[in-house]
Amino acid sequence: MSVMNYNKLFPVVLTIFLVFLSSCNNEFSKYQKKDKNDLEENRLMGNVKSISRYYDGDLVDIDTYNKYGFITESIDYSDGEIVEKTNYTYNEFGKIARKETKNKTYHGVDITLFDEYGNVIEESTEIFEVYDANSDLAVGKRLDYTYENNYDKLGGLISSKCLRRDGSCLLEKRYNQHGNLSKVIEYDEDGSVKEYTDYTYRGNMLAEKKQTFPQNHLMYFVFHYDQYGNLVKWAQLYEDGSFDNIQEYIYDYKKHLVKVIEKSVVSYSWRSDLQIGDIVHHITLYDNDEHGSILKEIKTTYYPNEDISIPKEANEIKEFQYKYDNHGNVIYEKDNEGHEYKYEITYY
Repeated sequence: MSVMNYNKLFPVVLTIFLVFLSSCNNEFSKYQKKDKNDLEENRLMGNVKSISRYYDGDLVDIDTYNKYGFITESIDYSDGEIVEKTNYTYNEFGKIARKETKNKTYHGVDITLFDEYGNVIEESTEIFEVYDANSDLAVGKRLDYTYENNYDKLGGLISSKCLRRDGSCLLEKRYNQHGNLSKVIEYDEDGSVKEYTDYTYRGNMLAEKKQTFPQNHLMYFVFHYDQYGNLVKWAQLYEDGSFDNIQEYIYDYKKHLVKVIEKSVVSYSWRSDLQIGDIVHHITLYDNDEHGSILKEIKTTYYPNEDISIPKEANEIKEFQYKYDNHGNVIYEKDNEGHEYKYEITYY
């Protein structure tokens, strides 16, 4: 073959080779960013490649991310050994397609499959070898749960049911016209409702979350959020309107938490001057650094005969230390008990 012909053929061969490579892995080939990626969900800044976490000098876990900010591998350690390893696979649109978790307790893998929209359709366990002869595990593949997902014409999720192996429903989720979760129903094995949660929204922001336990005097929880999505009030209520616990959250202009006011009803007396039904106030103050990390936590308890407007000696004071890298990510923490947390972060 002449040099001229080779030069004409080389670009064609290269193109074919590149097409072959791209066909072997279509992950993210049609990805268009619309929602938060895993880095953003975990409040990690910069194009993070991996993060290794240490607790008092011992390696705890390592998370690895791809260039699109999605986690691809997570490894948990104990005493220097891997106890669990999870790998994530994505489709061409950047939606998760498969998750595999290998655990030290048995030779096997937990497999979760997702549909084209990134919603779970199947959970199964495949056991290669059983360590414990007394275990109820058996070698082979076992289907644990299947999911029935219903979509509208535009591909928006309307509802999802999690079914047990016998076909009975364990959990049902329903969504509104904006794709926001509107109701979650958890069922007992006999088909009765164990618990349900209703979600209401102000525009597209979650305004209230109400959990109801039909078998427990209709006790429910109510959560209120501000326009930025920060929790501002939480209450545990009963059917008659009485409460068991109420917490209010106060933020500064940077949206950093600075104060929590908690009112709790005494259910049993641990002091001679307390009676069942009395209300105790817990006031917690927070000092934050410029990144929003808590440097000091001061907690004070006020009993029924004490005025919460009058300062008093704190019950508990916790102090923390932080160090950051050039991207603003935490690389070192130390709590008031002297425990140290170290984070080794690599970037693309």
